[in-house]
Amino acid sequence: MRPNRFERAKNKRRTIAKERIILLLDMAEQRALADEMPLADRYAQLARKIGMRYQISMPRGFNLRFCRQCLKYLVPGKNARFRTSAGRLSRQCLGCSSIYRMPLKPRRI
Repeated sequence: MRPNRFERAKNKRRTIAKERIILLLDMAEQRALADEMPLADRYAQLARKIGMRYQISMPRGFNLRFCRQCLKYLVPGKNARFRTSAGRLSRQCLGCSSIYRMPLKPRRI
């Protein structure tokens, strides 16, 4: 069955929102590398808000770049510490010192 006009409009809004999220996250990464962390945090916050409003999940890999507690944009080596040990990836936000651990999948040969 063909989607009606409301579904088409909703799909169009969601694709535009996805494009904006990717654009904002790229801008956040550029600002973070240029040592403009408040601006990077703001871009990441806007991207997250757009995702929540249109019920879109973050692009793969970008969900690791947020602190879940203080909602800062994490940059390895600048304001975050990423470590691997015992088959787990642990990341620590140096702003609020919260630690998140997630299992790593074993490699297949």
